[in-house]
Amino acid sequence: MVHKKVIKDQKYEDYWKLTLGTSDFYGNQFIRTLEIIINHIDQYDLENKTEDELLIRSKTGKNNRLNQNVTHSKDLENKIKEIYQNDDSSGATTRKQINQYIKLGFIKPYFQGYVPAAKEYIKPGQDKETLKRLFSDTVYTYASFNSSQTNKDQFNQIKFLVQTILNRNSKKLNALELIGLINDYRILIQPYAKEKDIQNDTRWAKSISFEARKYNQISYLWNILNKMALFEVRGRKMDEREVILAKNANEFFPEPGNTKRDSYRFGLMKKAVYEESIKTYGKKICWFTKKETMGLVVSHLYASADALRNYDTDAAYDPENTLLLAPGNPDQYVDKYKMTFDSDGQPIFSKDADPNFINETKINGYHIDKKIMTSERCKYIQKHNAKFKIRNNS
Repeated sequence: MVHKKVIKDQKYEDYWKLTLGTSDFYGNQFIRTLEIIINHIDQYDLENKTEDELLIRSKTGKNNRLNQNVTHSKDLENKIKEIYQNDDSSGATTRKQINQYIKLGFIKPYFQGYVPAAKEYIKPGQDKETLKRLFSDTVYTYASFNSSQTNKDQFNQIKFLVQTILNRNSKKLNALELIGLINDYRILIQPYAKEKDIQNDTRWAKSISFEARKYNQISYLWNILNKMALFEVRGRKMDEREVILAKNANEFFPEPGNTKRDSYRFGLMKKAVYEESIKTYGKKICWFTKKETMGLVVSHLYASADALRNYDTDAAYDPENTLLLAPGNPDQYVDKYKMTFDSDGQPIFSKDADPNFINETKINGYHIDKKIMTSERCKYIQKHNAKFKIRNNS
């Protein structure tokens, strides 16, 4: 449990407000509490309720309340409190525990559902690398510090910070620069902070002694950044701390200038695919030919362009929606729908496929192994099958 440090001389300013109920995002308490919330949402079918059903709005909009007849949020608080007890009789600490899942992006405001990764996160037996990827992708895509059970905010501070670092020459932010950005809420209308903004905000935060008065908010944010895949936080003391790209992170990002893909989510996906190959085969190989080769391609089954066009952004960056293939025929045949796969991973070729490649495949027994054909990947292969049929009039 995170204990709040008491700060004297509190002032009320327009900064990035963040409070968390726990700091161990991979621990039992975090995962089990998330499971309780998900089950509660499913039990009362809150995902299919409208905002007007879930919320009792105030005239000012500042003191909205949840509709207890619909959300039963008090029952949820009590259930969590029975398991993870706290000393606050008002239930404020339990509400803080629940709110953190909304601020981090796992649960939607008003309990109006949850993101797809939330269900993956609570599955038994998930290893730390999988949890780290799911956590990183979720907070990068959906986090909003000013959102809560009764409030929905449009800004995602984590995405803003990641894009700021990726678009900066140094590819890092030091503690004073981060503190400066935390103090600037209006800057979030931009996709990332320009260099002049960073320097101006740093000087402003220093002039008002922001760090000394907002120690908790800064510590919470460092903890989140320290859990993000492809980044690392260095330095123990606040004035020495910085967040930078992790070693070898650049190998996972798409080529510069590719504006159609989200660089960070693509990087998380590619890293997960490489790790799956190493876990399955002990090395990075083409999953079709089983050969090591340079320039391996993370090839989509449900084309990323189609997924993005259909607003199915999570599918566009889902590692299960990909195969690791050698450049040349294996990748190109899948990409151009000249080859697809049956439920056993055996290749199915189009009528105009090169006979030499078909013969090479038969002689060498090229196929996708059953251990790669997970239930989720098979769903994407079915989408690939459908488009293969359309393209080949079969």
